[in-house]
Amino acid sequence: MSGYSEYLDAVDLLKKRFKVAASTEDWLGLPLVIFRVGGNEEPPALVTAGAAGVEAAGVYAALELVLKVDVERTVYVLPSRDPTGFHGASYVLSKMLGEEVRVETPSDAKKLLASAGAEVLLDTSDLFLALFKGVGFAIGSADAYDAKALLEKELISRELADSLDGTRILLAAQLPHAEGVGGLNRLLTLIVRDGRVLTYEDLETESVPEVEFVRSFVERENLGMVVDLHEDKRAPAFFVSQSEEPSSGELTILYLVLDQVKQYGMDLADREAIEALGLKAVSDGVGYRKGFCGLTDYACMKAYAFAFVTPFAKPLEARVRTLGVAALSALNAFAIAC
Repeated sequence: MSGYSEYLDAVDLLKKRFKVAASTEDWLGLPLVIFRVGGNEEPPALVTAGAAGVEAAGVYAALELVLKVDVERTVYVLPSRDPTGFHGASYVLSKMLGEEVRVETPSDAKKLLASAGAEVLLDTSDLFLALFKGVGFAIGSADAYDAKALLEKELISRELADSLDGTRILLAAQLPHAEGVGGLNRLLTLIVRDGRVLTYEDLETESVPEVEFVRSFVERENLGMVVDLHEDKRAPAFFVSQSEEPSSGELTILYLVLDQVKQYGMDLADREAIEALGLKAVSDGVGYRKGFCGLTDYACMKAYAFAFVTPFAKPLEARVRTLGVAALSALNAFAIAC
């Protein structure tokens, strides 16, 4: 049923067993929770996932990670930075309407929004956008990542950006071939700000509670390492991204991570593939560039900061396990080396 939430069930169970270091709610009232696990040694590490609701494997991996951490170092885990996006269109619209609804196709969503009195702002062959109770719902003919770029262009060309400034827009994943993601089952949450269409990955975005929650925690805690779990449709294999060229201490951690990922059976992106993603390759499986991951950009001057990335093309179980193995390996190496 669209009213069921595996995420809420998991969070409720984990709250009964583990300490909560910080918590808040997103705009729909769903919990953002940072769990404290591990021991008391400092500096602590932070693992986050789900900056985009469409990147579901990281959320599953982070929820499992809370149960698996066994180090003396203090570890904080934020399983989902965008819990609403993780839930999909049926769940979100049911909550907003106060009744159980199900939308399985773009046509279903458009009809439901029209019947509910939504204001249709765009309706072309490539992009649909409607405003309902102050929240935008968008569906592209392409996947969410390509549709985001088109949406920004359309808002500017049609002079809609100013009137929508500060508005959240929920963009359908439209990744039916990515197991665990689908078409409308996950959403990418966007924020219109100063003529741009931003995501929760833009840590400098002001006045967005979900972003401020992460930013404040990073500022408040004297973190030694930050790991952000991601997925990428362009990546042929697993890789690690950093904002700057890795230090010797970071390389010590990364080599263990890459070794464990290979032992699990996931291929590493080669240097050519990493360069094709716009990163400067350090080795197979490692690249760096500012602007690739907002959290690593934000945290890199304060702590070791890594983005672990799996390809959407792999089965969901493989993506979840790979991110879990990588995160655990990084925590174990950090606990020993730092």
